[in-house]
Amino acid sequence: MDDPPPISQHQGPSGLRPTDHFRTILTKLAVAGFILGCVAVVVAILLPKPLYEGRLVGQIGDVHIYAVPTNPDEESLVVWHGGRKLDALPADPNNPIQQFDLSSADRQAAGTRHPDLVVDGWSGGMHCCLTRFVFDGPTGKLIGKLSLGSSGASRFVPLKRTEQYPAAFLAFDDMTLDGQSELSGAPLAPILVVWQGQRFGLYREAMKATTPETPTPYLLSSDFQEAQLELATTVSAEPAGTRGEIAQALDLAAQTRLADMQAAVLDPQDPPSFAPLIGFLNEYVYKGQAETGFAAVRKAHEETPESLRPALVTYATLLRKSQWFDDLNRLNDGKLIGLLDQTDSPKTGTP
Repeated sequence: MDDPPPISQHQGPSGLRPTDHFRTILTKLAVAGFILGCVAVVVAILLPKPLYEGRLVGQIGDVHIYAVPTNPDEESLVVWHGGRKLDALPADPNNPIQQFDLSSADRQAAGTRHPDLVVDGWSGGMHCCLTRFVFDGPTGKLIGKLSLGSSGASRFVPLKRTEQYPAAFLAFDDMTLDGQSELSGAPLAPILVVWQGQRFGLYREAMKATTPETPTPYLLSSDFQEAQLELATTVSAEPAGTRGEIAQALDLAAQTRLADMQAAVLDPQDPPSFAPLIGFLNEYVYKGQAETGFAAVRKAHEETPESLRPALVTYATLLRKSQWFDDLNRLNDGKLIGLLDQTDSPKTGTP
């Protein structure tokens, strides 16, 4: 009679099957997870909540931005990331803010391609001016800010992924006239602003025209129809339409500016008389055609150099005060500074 086979360690009444072993482990993990969850709830209840204060201006995820009154006519911004209050933003005594408002929380304003918080601060009253603040969406860190004077400004418009920058916005550069647009009556120059990694700057590649007669490319782009309509609510702007309609409207406006500049009677004692000249030069300077614009102005008024020179000096003085002056010089292939320097010369003829 053969001997029975030896009993394996996994056999017999005391051996656990593999499925029983896994069930035991899962049960222990479930119990441990339940206990940890209870502990987390208790901790969340017992821990003090962040002492948020002020009026909520905007929020993305764990980032909250609040406006806190500092006196009856001014506010400051306070930024929280989760339960941590970030360092206070440095105050600018020369540019107090009366009210902060959210510009956008769904636009990729700067940096990597994620939504950022864009907040606009209006100084109000006699100061009149807008300062735009851009905060990184995931961290709440202040990326950058810029002054837009009393100019209107649209929200950031997303650009195509093949473009160098994630987004840009349209505005008017009233700094060109140092806040004197009401006095001169000259139209404000449109600009296209992007975040360039370390600072805000002009999107020169999109603003530059290939010829003096060519409209700047961004005004013909459907991506900026929304922005143009926004600006039109505060300042007269080219109406939205098809590419052909916009091109025709811009061409008509350019012909009108040319006729007004040529017909202008420049009076050194009456700065508003310079408005047609300033409006014409802005059209050329802000699309990289300053050399052609200055030549046209000098030719049109070559018989009255004593009146032309004060007008050019006034324009040069105001243009140099623009925060975009360096960008404008690069937009004009480095020739803008030389053109403005020529206005200091008693001779105003074509160089």
